[in-house]
Amino acid sequence: MFVPERNLKELILSYLKREETSISGLARRLEDDGYKLHRLLITGYLRALSDLGYVREREIPPAKVYGLAGGRERNLYEMLGSIARDIEGDERKAVRLAIAILQRLFRRPIFFREVREAGFPSGYDAFMVEEDERAEARKELLKVGIRLPLSEPAYQVKARRNERQEEALIRLVLERFGVSGLVMETKQTRLSEKSG
Repeated sequence: MFVPERNLKELILSYLKREETSISGLARRLEDDGYKLHRLLITGYLRALSDLGYVREREIPPAKVYGLAGGRERNLYEMLGSIARDIEGDERKAVRLAIAILQRLFRRPIFFREVREAGFPSGYDAFMVEEDERAEARKELLKVGIRLPLSEPAYQVKARRNERQEEALIRLVLERFGVSGLVMETKQTRLSEKSG
């Protein structure tokens, strides 16, 4: 059974960051790292990643070669995960920061799938919400066409707004709209020497 520490998407993308490869090459690399997967599963997964814009596919007879797609924009979750890691450094603090921001943005508990999309393997020590709260949040997501399993955990953090959350939100907006260059660099003030 395949249960990597990271999900399959992250694993495949990490291989393709290094170099383009064929399905056979990817299967060998996965097997070398201890993940025995059938080639048909890998093929289907690569096609899905290609459809989603993560991977590009090129025909180099007799094989197809896969590499990272250069132009795909990161989504909100991926951006936030990166920003949270940059601000916090420690993985546990970074995931709590990411959950706090998502909670603040969406005004609801944050599901495991969302935490994973931000690049974290779990909610770590975030508070898992009870079934009634999960059901209410799940119902809201269903209104926009997102179905989640009844058993999927959801998290909350009991954090008050703080400077790190503000910094993460500001960086998220600036990065998303590509306007970081409009931010004035802080000027260093110098103490003037008094002549005496």
